[in-house]
Amino acid sequence: MATPPFHTPDALRQRIADAVCHEKIFPAYQPIVCLRTRAIHGLEVLARWHDPEWGNVPPKDFIPIALQASLLPLLTLNLVRRACAEASAWPGHFCLAFNVPPSLLQDAPAVRLLLEAMATSSFPLDRICIEMTEDELIEDEAAAERAFGYLKSHGIRVALDDFGTGFSSMVRLSRFGFDELKIDGSLIERLAIDRESRKVVSAIIGLGHSLEVPVVAECVETEAQADVLRELGCDFVQGWLTGRPVPGDEAARLLAAAPVQAASPTSLTLSPYLRQHQLSSLYTNAPVGLAFLDLDMRYAAANMQFARMAGRPLGEIVDAHVEQVYAPDIAAWILQASRRILDSGEISRIEFRFPGREETFLVVGTRVTDETAQPIGVSVVTIDITDRKRAEDEMRDRDALYRAVVELGPNVLWVSGADGTLTYISPAPQEPEGCTMEARMAAWYARMHDDDIPRVRAEWSSAVQTQDAFETRFRLRWFDDRWRWVSSRATQRTAADGTRSWFGVFTDISRQVELEDQLARHARGTGLP
Repeated sequence: MATPPFHTPDALRQRIADAVCHEKIFPAYQPIVCLRTRAIHGLEVLARWHDPEWGNVPPKDFIPIALQASLLPLLTLNLVRRACAEASAWPGHFCLAFNVPPSLLQDAPAVRLLLEAMATSSFPLDRICIEMTEDELIEDEAAAERAFGYLKSHGIRVALDDFGTGFSSMVRLSRFGFDELKIDGSLIERLAIDRESRKVVSAIIGLGHSLEVPVVAECVETEAQADVLRELGCDFVQGWLTGRPVPGDEAARLLAAAPVQAASPTSLTLSPYLRQHQLSSLYTNAPVGLAFLDLDMRYAAANMQFARMAGRPLGEIVDAHVEQVYAPDIAAWILQASRRILDSGEISRIEFRFPGREETFLVVGTRVTDETAQPIGVSVVTIDITDRKRAEDEMRDRDALYRAVVELGPNVLWVSGADGTLTYISPAPQEPEGCTMEARMAAWYARMHDDDIPRVRAEWSSAVQTQDAFETRFRLRWFDDRWRWVSSRATQRTAADGTRSWFGVFTDISRQVELEDQLARHARGTGLP
């Protein structure tokens, strides 16, 4: 509720002075949450005031007046003392963050009072973080530097708050040795819809990580903002999405019910430069060809494997246009394929062979987008599949030879499990490409003579139960549509791991059956038994 307009500034100043001196302004606690795990990392202590007559007075109304009346240091000391006392009884290894005015940090006695206010409770000093707002003027930087050094010598951490709105120099960042950067909420508001805001936020996160300190984003209110921050590598968030400011009793219940992440100095294990070095090493030493084409169709990056596959020195590929790397017909094909990938977003997989070369490459192209889903280029992965293609060709040659042999006289291998379930059968001569094993087995079953199927199944079931060697014969319609007699024989084998399987073969016995029939007819004609 805003301050009623009929109250004069003098009346408001007196009321605020009374509230500060009698500690009527109390601490509220807003969670600072790990963006990756959503565990509570810490609580920022915020000033709240409920006046019996005016109701809830927002900080934006009473903080400026307290500052003008030189009451802000006392207000801060009261909040620090009360918050540390309350939080010392709460569960979890969380940190407390306090926003301290620079004027307090430039006065040595006030800094000692600040430390005393923290030390009056049992709350650990190494779990306290002092925040200084970037846009607040530091008149005596040397005094502030001494204050920071004094506080840090007691284990207290120091953060730069509202970063991105003021004019902090790199010298100041280095000189004060901040342990944390907090991105101002005004930059977060348009994060999910404004590309320029994302660029600034990304730069701040990169700066924090280059200094090897964690980065906190303030005023995060939507999942869309959190998603972008997560993609940009932000460590912690604070805002209505993850928790509004609450009184002490609610904060205690929140900590008891929610996971809490240890308040370590930094959540980073590697700086971006080390991470980039690792990625560069992976890129360089990858066993496949890697490259990145930008929107201008220039190779922004490539590794040695890609250069070898392209048949050009690496120095002639990186920063070069596609048309400078390949012959005109190949360049035209790559440009067409790359633009199609950028337009459609579909992953392209193409087998490619350079004219006059034996190698065969599998080229996979993928559209790459920025955090706004706008295309920025094409990622290219090239895999040498020459050996695989050679093996496939040899396999096809063997398969063709096998099919020819089978077509001349069926001699088909098959395998089943110990329970009699067929698991493998050799391909048929006229089997279509890409035929599955299930379809292949169904095709062989369909060629059996209907009158023979019940008998063969019964005999097979008996052999599986007794585990005796199996042998039967049946009629099979061959691929020339003639019926042939086939013998099926199988024995059981035990593998080294104890697994049992049946290994069998179909053999063409049409000529044998024909001779048996002739002998039988001859015997009947001569009266021989």
